[in-house]
Amino acid sequence: MIERIFKCLILIAFLALGMACLIPAPQPPEAPPAPEEPAPAPQPPEGPVLEAPRAGVLGMLAPKRFTLNFTDAYLVYVPQNGTLQITAQGNVLSYGGDWEAKRVKSYLYHMRLRTWQGFFWKVNTSRKEVYRIRGGTFGSVLGGGNETRLAADVEVVGGAGGADPDRFLIKFPASYMVYSIADDVLQLAAEGNVLSYCSDWQRCKVQANTYHFKQSNWDRFYWKVHTLSKKAWRCRNGVFCQAGGSDQLLDIEVKVTR
Repeated sequence: MIERIFKCLILIAFLALGMACLIPAPQPPEAPPAPEEPAPAPQPPEGPVLEAPRAGVLGMLAPKRFTLNFTDAYLVYVPQNGTLQITAQGNVLSYGGDWEAKRVKSYLYHMRLRTWQGFFWKVNTSRKEVYRIRGGTFGSVLGGGNETRLAADVEVVGGAGGADPDRFLIKFPASYMVYSIADDVLQLAAEGNVLSYCSDWQRCKVQANTYHFKQSNWDRFYWKVHTLSKKAWRCRNGVFCQAGGSDQLLDIEVKVTR
């Protein structure tokens, strides 16, 4: 009996020792941390955003040249005294000092700018037509050469019964004055020909995009051109080449080449 109890005690001791050597079961892993809330998307600033200027944009502010386009320009000639003028917008653009005209017949006239080479204009006041003559003889009744009719109309005043007209007008459907800024060259042109090299004109750059122009015989007014707004005005009560004065908008199309 005592031996049996002893064996039971030994068995209990071995069981206790085995329980102590058991490897503890692994603990379940901790739950992963909750993901962070994403950062809010950046909101656009209020109001318009000014973009950085692209390459070359700033250079566009400086025009190379600009053109004043007329639809009302005309050349008027008075045979009795040889007066010749070119007019647009109610102002004389050229007083004809660099032109010459010759009467061939009472109804036929030859005209040219003195710098023209190899051609001239023939005006027939009876037919009310203008021709460009190449290879002919200026002032000769024979004329000769190749002729091309121009788009300009001719208006005749007087000259009834075969008499010389009091005056006649060559009306240009399209003409223009072009100013090359870098070269400071100003020209008046129509029908594919230069009508004046504007040697009797003054011009001045007043501000970055503002220019003044003045025919030397003009008194108390001049023209102002703004290349950004592409407009032109007749300016009175001002000082040429200075800001100020009262402006009257001209019916002129301004084209700018940059």
